[in-house]
Amino acid sequence: MRKTFLLAVALSVAAPALAAPPGTAQNFLDRANRLKAKGPLAFFDADYKRMKAEATEVGKSIGDDRIAAEKAGKPILYCSPKARAKLGSYEFLDGLEAIPAAERQNMPLKAAMLRVLQRKYPCRR
Repeated sequence: MRKTFLLAVALSVAAPALAAPPGTAQNFLDRANRLKAKGPLAFFDADYKRMKAEATEVGKSIGDDRIAAEKAGKPILYCSPKARAKLGSYEFLDGLEAIPAAERQNMPLKAAMLRVLQRKYPCRR
């Protein structure tokens, strides 16, 4: 009984250390997978709206960066027909899963989204 209790305490202390830091691609993917497991009930989870807002904010920031680069005459990092590229939610999650887990663990969500956009809209150089 005592060994079971000590094991439970050790696991509960170690679990937060194993979780990906907030704001990372891995953290976002973990949260998305938790919501996907809920099926249609995911829409009623408070984290759904937070994640949607987080992804929208990151996407807007990337679009703003592209517009600023175009105006400044600097090279753009992805070549979609419009500065505000379209990226579906499943397409985005699939793109996150394509990034190796070791990289995803500490990669900011913005860098991960940019990589997904670069894969979808490569620039011919």
